[in-house]
Amino acid sequence: MTAFGNEGHVLTNTGQNANQTTENYTCISAPTNGPYLYKLDNTTGNRNIEYNVSSNAWNANPSTDGNHDPSNFLSAGSNGSSIITPTNANTALHIGYGTTSTVWIASYSVDYSSGPTVTSITSGYIVTDDTVTTTDFTLLKNGSAYANTNISLTAATITLPSDAQVAGYTYNLTYDGTAFYTRTVDSKTYSDFYYDSSWTSSPTSGRSTNSNRILNVIGTIPSGTAITSDITLVLSGFSDRHIHYGNYDNILSGPTKQYGFYVTGNASDVVGYFYYYPTGFIGSVQYSSPFTIGDQETMSFTAGGHTVNLIDWVYSNEPEGDGYIAPVTTTSNGGGRPDRYPLIMTNLFNRNRSLYSIGMTHKDTWDLFL
Repeated sequence: MTAFGNEGHVLTNTGQNANQTTENYTCISAPTNGPYLYKLDNTTGNRNIEYNVSSNAWNANPSTDGNHDPSNFLSAGSNGSSIITPTNANTALHIGYGTTSTVWIASYSVDYSSGPTVTSITSGYIVTDDTVTTTDFTLLKNGSAYANTNISLTAATITLPSDAQVAGYTYNLTYDGTAFYTRTVDSKTYSDFYYDSSWTSSPTSGRSTNSNRILNVIGTIPSGTAITSDITLVLSGFSDRHIHYGNYDNILSGPTKQYGFYVTGNASDVVGYFYYYPTGFIGSVQYSSPFTIGDQETMSFTAGGHTVNLIDWVYSNEPEGDGYIAPVTTTSNGGGRPDRYPLIMTNLFNRNRSLYSIGMTHKDTWDLFL
């Protein structure tokens, strides 16, 4: 499991006071110098506790009273126990709340082992001199826990971009659908966006039965398509099914907000999704509701305090779009044939021998010579 001092480390509920809570505490923030912030699982209230790295002690965060608010640490798992400030010598934390009387909430076991030291992690390998196992990783899919059975490791000699060779592991992550995937070990994190193209093998759409048009028109983002907003966005990635932008408050420090859009197929149609996340916080990724391509003139999504927009490329420009109006073509004779003008007979010609007569055209007379 994830080691102490890393996001995802768990304080395990020992179940001694199940009538209060059976939830674990999970580390949600672990900067190098602390504090390590722990949140009670499956709750929306502020019931956090923290570990102070400099003093090696546990503190309530916040320290105000409230139902199941961990404002006190107890010397034992029982009501009315004396209040203490536990340190890293305490492998069991007894948590309570209250000021006039202390009510016991639950007890938690703590494993302070630090786990392996990792120098770096990339999309395919980690650099370390230590032994690493899959349980040392914290895996996330769109910010939610992703089972460690989805990663495999192989000890290997790693060749760095500098051509230096170092000890480490190669790894393989199993993806399951289009999403953001994050792997963290020893506070080193690598995240990427994985696009699942399996839908393209049998695409469907309520707008066309032609698989070629579904894939190459409805399901393809045309070159030149742009996400627009009230803030400046810089294109950082473009493919025919996925585009990505960053917002730069300071070009030297990198983007502070990340926006993107991708198309995919579901059981009945081709749809598009926006996404947003603040830089460095893949766990906070937000997605829009699906937009059926061709339904609307403009697709919009509000997140991160701003609204981004994208023109639906099918709506007005393709016959499958709801806003498409077919161009009208006209001809003077209605049939698309060249206009013909009749020649009128005059007395200059012998009526019985002349090739011309009223209603005949140059074309008609020319045919008689062939």
